[in-house]
This record gives sequence, C-alpha cells and structure tokens, in this order.
Amino acid sequence: MSLDLKLFQENSIKIKITRFLFFCWLLTLPFGSNLMQLSLGYFTIYPNLVFSLILLPLALISLKKWSKLNYVFTGFLACWFIVEIVLGNQINFPKEAIFDLRSLLMQTIFSVILIGVYAVVGISEFRKNLIIGLRCFLFILVVSGVLEFLTGIHFSGTKTAEMLSLPVGNTFYAPMFIYDNQNDYLTYFLFVFFLLCLFDEKLRNNSWLRLIFACLGFLFSVYADSTFAKWICEALILFGMVEIVFLKRKYISFRTLSPYLIVGTFMILTILNNPLFLGPKFKNGANYRLNAISVVENKGEKLMVKPAKEALSDKQQAQVISYLDSVNTKSPTGATNLRKNLILNGIDFIKEKPFLGLGPGGYSLKCKEKEVRHFVNSHTSAHNFPIEVISEFGVFGWLYFVFLLFILVQLFKKREVIDFRLRNSILYFVIALPLLWMMPSAFLYLNIHWLFLPLLIILNESIQDNLNPDGVKQ
Repeated sequence: MSLDLKLFQENSIKIKITRFLFFCWLLTLPFGSNLMQLSLGYFTIYPNLVFSLILLPLALISLKKWSKLNYVFTGFLACWFIVEIVLGNQINFPKEAIFDLRSLLMQTIFSVILIGVYAVVGISEFRKNLIIGLRCFLFILVVSGVLEFLTGIHFSGTKTAEMLSLPVGNTFYAPMFIYDNQNDYLTYFLFVFFLLCLFDEKLRNNSWLRLIFACLGFLFSVYADSTFAKWICEALILFGMVEIVFLKRKYISFRTLSPYLIVGTFMILTILNNPLFLGPKFKNGANYRLNAISVVENKGEKLMVKPAKEALSDKQQAQVISYLDSVNTKSPTGATNLRKNLILNGIDFIKEKPFLGLGPGGYSLKCKEKEVRHFVNSHTSAHNFPIEVISEFGVFGWLYFVFLLFILVQLFKKREVIDFRLRNSILYFVIALPLLWMMPSAFLYLNIHWLFLPLLIILNESIQDNLNPDGVKQ
C-alpha cells in the first residue's frame, strides 16, 4: 500500500468518525443536561457533553486548516475564560461565578468544535449535518410546543410551581419545553428558526413554510404574553407576505387582482357602516381589571361569592380599578419598570468597572446584596445580553460585539453575490437580535448563544470559499 493511499484512508476514516460524532452531538443538543443526566454533585454528565469532550480533540487536530480569524476568535474566547478564572478566584468562586465560568468554558468548546469539524469534514458535509440537526431541533420545539399549547401539560419546574398559586390564564398554555420559561422557549424557537434560514436553502426558498412558522410563533407569543416575540413574529409575517407578493408579481394582473380589490372595498364599507367593539387594548382597558375579581361575603354561617361589580358600589369599583391600574402600570415590580431598572443598574456597573467589569457572576451578586440604585425586587439577571456581558466582563464583552459587528459587515459586503433570500434572512436576523437578547433573563448560558457567532463565522467563510477560486469547494 502506497503512503498516499494510506494517508487517504486515514483521512477518510477520520472524516467519517468526526461526521458521525458531530451528527450525534447535534441530535442531543436540544436536550442539554435534561437527557439521561448523571449528577456527580457539582458536575453533571449528559450525552451532549460527552460528545463535546470526544469531538474537542478531533477538532483541535484540524488547527492547521483554520483561518486567521478562526485562530483569533477562539484564542479570544480562551483568554476571556482564563482571565475570568483569575477574577473568580479572587472572590473564592461563589456559585454565581461558577455558573458564568461554565458558560464561558462551553462557549469556547462549542466554538472549537464547530470550527474544527467544519475544517475536517468540509463545507458540504458540515452544512448537510448542521441542517439536519437544526431541523430536528425546530421539529422538537414545534411538536412539544403544539402539545403543550393544546393540553397545558408541561415539564415540572420553578414556573409550574408558581402556576399553582395563579389564576388560570393564557400563560398556562404557552409552551416551555424543558426551559421552564415561556420567554426562553420562544427565544430558542425563533433563534433556531433564524439559524436554519441562514443555512437551509430549502427553507429559505419556501416562503409559505416560513410564514407558517412565523404564525405559529406569533400564536405561542400571544399566549406567553411575550411582547418582544410578538413584535418579531409580526414583522416576519409582514415581511413574508410582502415577499410572496413580490415573487408572484409577474403573475398578478388586474384581472386576477380585481376580485380581491372588490371584496376589499366591500370590507372597508362594512367597517364604516357597522359599530365596532374596540376591546381592552384600545378602549377603557383599566375597567376590565374588575372582571377577574370576586368578593366573598359572610352571611351568617354562609359564604357568598359575588362578582365585584355586583358586590361593590360604583364609587368602590372606581377605587379598586384605579388601584389595580396604578399597580399594573406604575408598580416598580411591573415588567417594563423592572427591565428599565435592570438596564440602569447594569449601566451603573459598567461605569463602576469599565475595563474588567464586575467579574463572573458579578451582576447577580450585586443584585442579591442589594448594592443597586434602582429597585429590581428579587430579580438578579440583566434581561439584556449586551448589558449582561459588558457589565460583568468589561472589555471582553465589548470585544465580543466587535467580532459580531466585523462578521456582519463581511456578510453585508457580499450582498451582491449571495442570493437575495439569504441576504434577507441575515437582515431579518440582525433586526431581531436586540429583541432576542432581551427576551430571556440571561443569554450567556444558552447553548444557542454558544452556536451563534461561530456559525456566523462559518457562514461567512463558506460563502468566501465558494467565491474564491483558490478555496476548496466540496
């Protein structure tokens, strides 16, 4: 056997093994530590972590094939982790610091795995496996979401424990899957959808399927009462409808359009000639607060339960409505006020330590120790990714966004040579990012965050390889 043939066979075996492990890694990714976990006290072993640790040395073998940007980015992540270990050691590694250090370590490992596997198996195989993995991820989220929406059955957790003391409402039917939070579920749903649109040409080319996913996300976000998710899905629905009309414009004539113009005119006339019920969103929203209240009256040995509108005088009703409305709109514990105060506290932290930041877990520790100027009740997470990483990690947080901005600029420079659907997918993702970053309580610990920037780097390099005549096309 010649030396060249032997090297070819060895490379072929290495590629097959790497591809298989990467495929298994992707299939176990949606479940995280909730699948067949083995707790060892402070450390938990689970399938995705095992595959990560096996893939890591295989990915590192491919270092010679990495680009300069790959080296710089993974080196940056590794330095970030090492510096934060030193800072964590100075405060004796409280659990909040250990939690953030784990996230930084996994962020580095995910980056090495994705970039390394891409270098080993090549563009074609990497993209094929990634698409299958992301499709399975989205499939799991859709199936579990529909089942939870229809039944109100969820995995037990902190959120379900809170529900036991709440009146039954729409949020009881909002999906959570294993994430124990409706906003986290929607973040995963939308993030995986966007990532899939970047790599899956079939999904990008199927406007109606993307519209269905956007409508499903909107339905889930309405039940979850997630304002940011509703905005994102509404925009996706609008963009999707405009895109469908734009693509079909060649086939649209006045003859085919005229029936719709006629019924549209009839609809406008119907609206103008009939009274409308505007609903609580647009008229007297505060008055509806009384509908959910009942009054218990003690009549001798009997207890009588009456609607508040029957038991209270008009003056008393007005007082209750006024009180409930002020609590809902002006209370410091309200969602809008809390988010604002969390951001303001984060800005204070950035001003306090602008270079190295508070250190791992610093934001949570400050809130728990009540070393804040703005009231945040019992909340200890930033609910805002840029504020979260910049306040805790200072210059490393800023540099992360510098890398992100650099990659986005590189992608937009290629706008003339990439398909307009991919260009639109990138644009929609970038527009949605600020809202996605504010949906979960924290973003650094989510595995979709660990995927995000490395996959953008790979997307940029895969486009460049196809444009560069010296690049290796596979």
